[in-house]
Amino acid sequence: MRLAGCVSAMSIKKIDTAIRLLTLAEAASILKISKRTLHRMIQQKQIPAFKVGGQWRILESRFQEWVQEEESSPSKLS
Repeated sequence: MRLAGCVSAMSIKKIDTAIRLLTLAEAASILKISKRTLHRMIQQKQIPAFKVGGQWRILESRFQEWVQEEESSPSKLS
């Protein structure tokens, strides 16, 4: 039985390192924009996010993918 408990703890630790969530404040800070602007972008489905307990969260890996896509896409101002 002890071994099963260790395996479970190891599995949880592996999941913990694999899944990282950002808060609006963290993501806004990374992008150097206000939380309000980030919230607006989420509402317009420009940034992938979801709610956990009524609060917005952004999966860090999806956020990084989005940033890379934005970097490689042509400027929207032209």
